[in-house]
Amino acid sequence: MAMERQGRRWKSGVGFVVAVALTSALLAAAPYREARMLETFGDGAPFPLDERPREGTETATLAMGCFWGPDARFGVIPGVVRTRVGYAGGEIPQPTYHRLGGHAETVQVEFDPGEVSFDALLEVFFSGHNAYAAPYSSQYRSVIFYHDEAQRLSAERMLEFLAEQHGAPPRTELAEFSGFTRAEDYHQKYHLQRFSALMGELRPVFSSFDALVDSTVVARLNGYVGGFGTQEQLVEEIGDLGLSEAGQRWLTSRVR
Repeated sequence: MAMERQGRRWKSGVGFVVAVALTSALLAAAPYREARMLETFGDGAPFPLDERPREGTETATLAMGCFWGPDARFGVIPGVVRTRVGYAGGEIPQPTYHRLGGHAETVQVEFDPGEVSFDALLEVFFSGHNAYAAPYSSQYRSVIFYHDEAQRLSAERMLEFLAEQHGAPPRTELAEFSGFTRAEDYHQKYHLQRFSALMGELRPVFSSFDALVDSTVVARLNGYVGGFGTQEQLVEEIGDLGLSEAGQRWLTSRVR
């Protein structure tokens, strides 16, 4: 019995030593994403991708379920200048997440039509959600808010094409754009905000959170960490994202 108790104590001691060693190793190799996030904004040099001149941009406003995913999905597309999420299509002014008043969760996409067309964005819109399924609630309904006649005609053509392909029209609503209220900060670039080290690199560059949200670089990064984009695309533009070498290595390891 004494030897058995001694054996148990020895095994317990070994387990403790192993646990301490493993914990120390993990802490020593703490992942880049856990680095301390700087809480203050600055006024640093802009990232190369954000310095590109943008003229003649257009806006697409689309509702396709929870807006976190679409924010990332569209943000990584070449030709998209910036994204933001918010509320549209309801009855009350200044809606909030807890007081929607008939508004739908919506992503607003500013894009360069010389690089990506509205039709191409509609293809991403329909491939990114099931437009034939009944929404869980009206805030998650499918809507195309057209900004002009050209967008309306493009959307009608796409809806007609899908109706012919599937034998029934999708549930997607087509409505004239009448306003957009930006959602609360914690909804903006939701995927990116989960990674403190990246946010720590970004904050000193921008004068405010609004400026950060409207950045092309931030839209791309949110897309990559959200699971979109390709390794080939990342390799091509990673030098323009302005990340440190550690940030580049970490981001490259995530994108496949």
